[in-house]
Amino acid sequence: MDALDAILKRRSVRVFKDEKIEPSDIDYILKAGLAGPSACNRRPVEIIVIEEKNTILSLLPGRLESKPLLSAPLVLVVAVDTSKAIRRAPLYWSCDASASTENILIAATSLGLGSLWLGVWPQEDKMESIKKALSLPSSIVPFSLIAIGKKGDEGEPMWTKNSQDEKIHWEKW
Repeated sequence: MDALDAILKRRSVRVFKDEKIEPSDIDYILKAGLAGPSACNRRPVEIIVIEEKNTILSLLPGRLESKPLLSAPLVLVVAVDTSKAIRRAPLYWSCDASASTENILIAATSLGLGSLWLGVWPQEDKMESIKKALSLPSSIVPFSLIAIGKKGDEGEPMWTKNSQDEKIHWEKW
């Protein structure tokens, strides 16, 4: 599957099959996540790999949006080491983390896996809950959770030709 196919086939999957992800697939996804562009090449992105159900369950206890995590065999936490932030533009790390998150979603899709991006940053309560659950150092900020697994549902299409026609403007609005 080429890159554009993976981008167009990506869906937000909320139900996963109870099947482990191959270590080689995890490695592929992690490489994609760490290959994202980085402002001034500061490379602040860190990824925490979680496969243990008890750890997965500890991430967002009691939150409705965390329900898809219950069936995911793999959860990645994309986090950022803020000590590597650019002084003149301290929040550019959020762009780096977004790019890494998207790369992970596309890589998972290219392998025939489903994924779901759950936003964490900038919601203080979510960030603190995750920092506590994973014993993160003070300079590490959790940015997103990504549930990954074999698809138990297909999710809704994210892109259509009609949406392209409505969203693209040439030369001016």
